[in-house]
Amino acid sequence: MATKKSPVLVSAIDQGSSGTKFCVFDNVSGETLASHSIETKRIEPLEGWTEMDPVYLMDSVWKCFDVVAQKLKEKNLDVQQIKCLGITNQMLTIISWCRKTGKLFHNAIEWCDIRTREDNEKELDRLPGRNKDHFRKTTGLPLSSLFLNTKIPWIIKNVPGVKEAIDEGTCMFGTVNTWILWNLTGGVNGGVYLTDISNGQITGLCNLETCDWDPEICRYFGIPHDVFAEIRSTSEIYGYIKHGPLAGIPISGMIGDQMAGTVGHLCFNKGQSKCTYGTAGCLNINTGTEAVYSSCGMMTSPLYQLGKSAPILFNLWGAIEGCGQLMRWLRDNLQIVKSAQEIETLAASVESSHDCFFVPAFGGLLCPYWEDDARGTIVGMTGYTQKEHICRAALESVAFMVKDILDGVEVDTGLQIPELKVDGGVTVNNLLMQIQANFINETVVRSSLVEATAFGAALMAGAAEGIEIFPLSPDRLKLDVSFPIHETTFSPSMADDERTRLCKRWTKAIEKAKHWVSD
Repeated sequence: MATKKSPVLVSAIDQGSSGTKFCVFDNVSGETLASHSIETKRIEPLEGWTEMDPVYLMDSVWKCFDVVAQKLKEKNLDVQQIKCLGITNQMLTIISWCRKTGKLFHNAIEWCDIRTREDNEKELDRLPGRNKDHFRKTTGLPLSSLFLNTKIPWIIKNVPGVKEAIDEGTCMFGTVNTWILWNLTGGVNGGVYLTDISNGQITGLCNLETCDWDPEICRYFGIPHDVFAEIRSTSEIYGYIKHGPLAGIPISGMIGDQMAGTVGHLCFNKGQSKCTYGTAGCLNINTGTEAVYSSCGMMTSPLYQLGKSAPILFNLWGAIEGCGQLMRWLRDNLQIVKSAQEIETLAASVESSHDCFFVPAFGGLLCPYWEDDARGTIVGMTGYTQKEHICRAALESVAFMVKDILDGVEVDTGLQIPELKVDGGVTVNNLLMQIQANFINETVVRSSLVEATAFGAALMAGAAEGIEIFPLSPDRLKLDVSFPIHETTFSPSMADDERTRLCKRWTKAIEKAKHWVSD
């Protein structure tokens, strides 16, 4: 009688705005064998400032390792069956620390922190015509306080000890992936100081053509480019875990969270796309080996690279306001619902928003508008408007913004998106998914793969040279993997003239929200 073959295990850390998660997968079925998550603590010392404690963040990683090791043991699996580890992370959250002592200079400044918004406006004033796309041909990105062009200069100017450490050559700057990698591989005792092309390029300080730090861009913003970690591919062995239950296991994948989710949905072909509906929303479209520069506010960046000598695949992507953040605002600030689930119930109780439109620009508008001085508005209210209409307008706002991004993609690429794959906690809202299908007039496909982001990082790790658990195509452009994943589809059911009418009204609402702060 043949003995059952033990599964080969792959794993990933998924460190996001809301928490740290560690997942272990079976490489054959893609099944999640064990996972554990720990909620992160957000620190808000001043209005508009959003921080995290990097020490707590690393503690959460180590604790997740311990818990998952125990869960595997309960399933008669050995944690040492894990062959590799991938890291995926919230992008654009910046940390700096001392190379010699490991001492942090400040809390992690999160991607959504807006303390440098005025600095960004001053930088815009320096550019000809205040053109926020001035650097797009070099970086693939607009000028925005979302990126690190102004956050790092703010740190150098305002955080004690940073400038002195830069002068001494002991200052280390890193996004969350770099901080985790450095600590897992030994920290002050030989920790590896690297990042990957997805996290490096999205800082706004990287040259999209070379996928390396751009000396001229760094010099323009007053940042010494040699303080940054070396940029590598998203799939190679960077180092080995030094301590704990996973000691000796190679870390062989690093990829930003939105790109990881795209990979996790197996969007390996040009034109395939996914949208994550999480704290914020994010849409990614694979554009193949061509870096497409957007004329409609989309960001251009690497999607992944399967090894240092492999071709780079690129994507267009855009982040939107709203989603989970908006749902929490309705619950906690406005207090018109007691739970996120109640929003769907109320919104579904009316046939429409009765021409009420909600623009959730609480901290400005992201893609494709890029208006830092926009603010949230609710327009079109009448004496008939009730909380049910406001809830429905809130859901519709998310779907409108995703549609605006997709419309821009079609202009930039000529690609017709045949279907939209979706993931993230907000996708449990069936009404929102149906509204989304109606607005884009295409099928929306919701996957049952809950941990798509972590799975994408695990795929990167398992494809690395020296690991190669997942088979690669001959040209190393994609992974030859296919898993039976259950999917729920939502088909469009809205009349064309009604869709057109609503979109025109939405455009008017967006214009009302723009330039609210400026004089």
